[in-house]
Amino acid sequence: MPKIVVWSLFDSGNGSYAKVFNKYPNIDNYSIGIDRQNKNRQNKNAHFIELDLSDYSYIFGEDNLIKTLDKFPKPDIIIASPPCESWSVASAMKHGNACWKQETAGGLFQMGRPLSRFTIRDFDDYNGYQFYPDRQLITRINGELTIFNTIKIIKTYKPYIYIIENPAYSRIWDYIDTILGFRDLKYENLTFYNNYNDWEIKKPTKFASNINLKLKQDDFKSDKSLRDVNWSYNQRSEIPSDLVEHIIETCISRLATIKKKEVEDENN
Repeated sequence: MPKIVVWSLFDSGNGSYAKVFNKYPNIDNYSIGIDRQNKNRQNKNAHFIELDLSDYSYIFGEDNLIKTLDKFPKPDIIIASPPCESWSVASAMKHGNACWKQETAGGLFQMGRPLSRFTIRDFDDYNGYQFYPDRQLITRINGELTIFNTIKIIKTYKPYIYIIENPAYSRIWDYIDTILGFRDLKYENLTFYNNYNDWEIKKPTKFASNINLKLKQDDFKSDKSLRDVNWSYNQRSEIPSDLVEHIIETCISRLATIKKKEVEDENN
């Protein structure tokens, strides 16, 4: 079977994707991101690319992100796990979370216009909360840049299959649709982590994609949540290996079908 090139965006923590993909001899996986804890070097991930995926140099006429990625083989598959902090319900505040505020009906309300979930919070909104305005501003900007660049990379390199992972109730899904106007994630692919690897934590998660990944969706009860375990950021970002294997096996099968049809169309 010909080599399959996979770009794993943000796979720079515990390397959940690399640890599985690198076991497949027919897959060339390139993990891309910032390896703050040297995990990829420790795991001897030869194809790790140190790259800031929040890069905005294109504003100044230098697109360092695309210039760097152009040096590598074009991807057949892109799978991305952009940071979820700015989109998460874990930082809940009145009318939204620590980075974003849900509009409420008032003087600017127009009949028939949906109320936005993406109003920037005022400084005084944080009074009485444990969140710091300056830190949340940076978190929000980083969240916007990383998902903007994720979609930009998908549009630029046009892989056969693309997948974006984030918590099921993340605001990122609405942002992709309503703010970025990217509506090619036809399948939500909801799953629960305790469907795989005997995980105790449920963690509802979507792997939104242009293909149906046929993930397990059994809504098992769980007595534990992420708040109940003292895990590091990388541990909280870990993805069950059985789930990653399920995803790549489905992608390999679907990719073979897509490429077979391409050959048939060329011969007709």
